[in-house]
Amino acid sequence: MEELLIPNTSQHDVSSFDLLVNNNPINPAYEIMSLCITHEINRIPLAQIIIRDGDASESNFEISESDDLIPGKKITIKIGRDGNNEQSFKGIITKQTIKVKSNGDTALYIECRDESVKMTIGRKNKYHENVKDSQLVDDLVGQYPGLSADPQETTVTHKELVQHNISDWDFLLLRSEANGLLVNVTDGSIKTLRPNTSTQPALQVNYGSSVLEFEAEMDARSQWKNVNASSWDYANQRLFEADTSEASSFSQNGNIAGSTLAETINLDNYHLQHSGHVTEQELQSWVDGVMLRSRLAKIRGMARVSGFSGIHPGDMVKLTGVGKRFKGNAFVTGVRQEIVNNVWETHIQFGLDPERFASVFKDITDPLSAGLMGGIHGLQIGKVVHLSNDPDGEDRILVKIPTIDNNAQGIWSRVACLDAGEERGTFFRPELDDEVIVGFINDDPNDAIVLGMLNSSAKPAPLQGNDDNHEKGIFTRSKMRVHFNDQTKTITIDTPAGNSIKLDEQGKTVEIKDQNQNKVTMSTTGVKMESPKNIDIEAGVNLTLKAGASLTIGGMTLSIKADGNISMEGALAKLSASGITEVKGSLVKIN
Repeated sequence: MEELLIPNTSQHDVSSFDLLVNNNPINPAYEIMSLCITHEINRIPLAQIIIRDGDASESNFEISESDDLIPGKKITIKIGRDGNNEQSFKGIITKQTIKVKSNGDTALYIECRDESVKMTIGRKNKYHENVKDSQLVDDLVGQYPGLSADPQETTVTHKELVQHNISDWDFLLLRSEANGLLVNVTDGSIKTLRPNTSTQPALQVNYGSSVLEFEAEMDARSQWKNVNASSWDYANQRLFEADTSEASSFSQNGNIAGSTLAETINLDNYHLQHSGHVTEQELQSWVDGVMLRSRLAKIRGMARVSGFSGIHPGDMVKLTGVGKRFKGNAFVTGVRQEIVNNVWETHIQFGLDPERFASVFKDITDPLSAGLMGGIHGLQIGKVVHLSNDPDGEDRILVKIPTIDNNAQGIWSRVACLDAGEERGTFFRPELDDEVIVGFINDDPNDAIVLGMLNSSAKPAPLQGNDDNHEKGIFTRSKMRVHFNDQTKTITIDTPAGNSIKLDEQGKTVEIKDQNQNKVTMSTTGVKMESPKNIDIEAGVNLTLKAGASLTIGGMTLSIKADGNISMEGALAKLSASGITEVKGSLVKIN
């Protein structure tokens, strides 16, 4: 037989609670006006207590002024009936507020949070190396005394995961979501889990008997036929891809399936993409998680019932008496326990927000320019104004960005180089009035860097682009060139006057030529030196001319002169002339 009423074994049905601060009961004289405890998937548990406080005649708030409920103190809240109370919240006091209303009512508001709130404070930077996401959860939580982790095991080992300027809590949430997991926090224990909708319901709520208030919605806009994702595999120069058409092992309440609702929008594929390197296994976890979130968001709502402490986020609740469209077992994503005017009620939230964590909380990442000023988005076009006289001596150039202020001089900008170091590197500066592309460190408009120069029809490139892309080079304003041609396999260095060095692999030659028509050619036939005028070879010590075969010296006149001895020797020697042959010396010795 179905249980149509909320289970209640108390004798007198009187709601009760205990408040312990640093393990000591709260002063029984304090008048607790209301008590509210909220546990929700992917959220830090929260407790709010309203206490009557404030005396206009004494001009003070006595309870607020005491040390009983100051931030930092540990608090435990138990709720139940007839004094049989069970622990519902454990955490620390984080906030105290006093209010005086227009009708004269005064109160003290105490806000408490689970100790895991410590993970939300402060942005951190760290390299996590050779780690699974499940181990990452252990590592992040393990930094905080008093907290414990219970992560769902994951399979992918990341060579590195970079935590950049983000809180430990936000990083944990993002990485859990990337694996299709939810985060559930209870009394300092942080658990990551994959929703299990096959478990038995912890409670049945029925319209007509146990429901005090009910609301449910079914939204086709959050339902996908198929989810796919892609990223870039640079090792194989192709796309990694993954897809899923249904959340596996997931039972849905209501009589219209998510896949049927998806026909309303009729989007064939809900596409996710990452331009970097995300493995296929990671992509699969991603798309599975997004599809699961879609199905969890199909029906969302809330049921308010009489107080019941036996249901928690991650449980299943059975909805009956609410019509075929909504009845069935629903996944519980939040529970709020409220005691107001001594009446205890439980609010049960089912279904999940279809928006992902990063879309809901825009402050996960630091604001542009770190919030120091208005940030600047993307790259900007600049015009070069000055190349020298950097007032700070930092090798910057002055660049005007027309879209910021076309009438101003501009901003001093650093220049990105192919290589840069102490008195070394590549040194190429744009010309005055050149068009450049400018980026900004941390999106700060004060911190500009020239990333490169731009051509256009107004400032055309020295070579025309072709799909074959054979030609490349360096070309200066005075027409000096270093020209590469991959088709002919040549490198040419030349000046406007005609001085050149040409390395020709296809022609198997190296040619050095100057503007005076002097030329040295090295080829398969040897080395050839040519000059329309003189060629002088001079050595400071020795000069050796040697040939494996013949050595031929020719000219209109041949003169060999030595300040010392001249020696010529050979296996056979012959000296002849068509005219007179003269052999002369102070002494001539033949044989």
